[in-house]
Amino acid sequence: MTEAQLLTEIEADRVHRTVWPKIAGARVLDALFPPGSLDFLYLAASAGAVFGIPGQGAYAAGNAYLDALARSRHARGDNTVSLDWVAWRGLGFGGEAQVVEAELERVGSRPVGASEAFAAWDHVTRFDVDQVVMAPMQSAEDAAAVASDAHRPAAPTRNWSAMSAEELLAELRTGLRGILATELRLPEDDVATDRPFAEMGLNSVMAMSIRREIERLVGLELSATMLFNHPTVDSFATYLAQQLVPDMDVGGDDEGADDEGDSLLDSLFDSVESN
Repeated sequence: MTEAQLLTEIEADRVHRTVWPKIAGARVLDALFPPGSLDFLYLAASAGAVFGIPGQGAYAAGNAYLDALARSRHARGDNTVSLDWVAWRGLGFGGEAQVVEAELERVGSRPVGASEAFAAWDHVTRFDVDQVVMAPMQSAEDAAAVASDAHRPAAPTRNWSAMSAEELLAELRTGLRGILATELRLPEDDVATDRPFAEMGLNSVMAMSIRREIERLVGLELSATMLFNHPTVDSFATYLAQQLVPDMDVGGDDEGADDEGDSLLDSLFDSVESN
């Protein structure tokens, strides 16, 4: 069970709903089958506890419990292994928002196919280990490059200053609508420029992925709270236009600086993204 929530939104009952099923189930198995009573015990955990996926702190904690239980049983001579899976392609996490795939790409991995997953599992059975990260990985150099690039805004691909105010705003609205439609899995025509993002299903976890795509679009590093400070395509496009071409009159209020009260949220979002 998963439930996306950042630290700014966390609630005890939501944490319990996410963490307890794995912990309770593992405790029952541990009590019914103490070390030495089984030929093997494999616990299905998640690589999210290793890599970190935004908004899945409670889910990661539940899986970390499985890792710890496997290590404890293994230390007592039992053949218990915690398998830390990445998303399976088309199943579970793999069938959800693109933020999961983007986060795996950030660390040089990707969702795993069923056939390669079972082949990897078979390979693990040949070794005396207590925990294995079940993730297809690139080389260390490639993975490091991907992780670095994930937080580096791309260079602008357009000469924004050569556009008129109308052209600039139209281009930004089109880009924003495309990014939102992809992440929210909506037809682009359904992304109304005056409709609040939250009404279209945007949550704070998706916002981090969308923020990175917008940074690539405009070539600017953006505050983590920008999608909440400018909650429609129209208002966000105006804000971006003001940042891209400060001397151009694009209408709207000058909102170039963040509220002082947003600084803590910015730091928190950035910390979540970097871990």
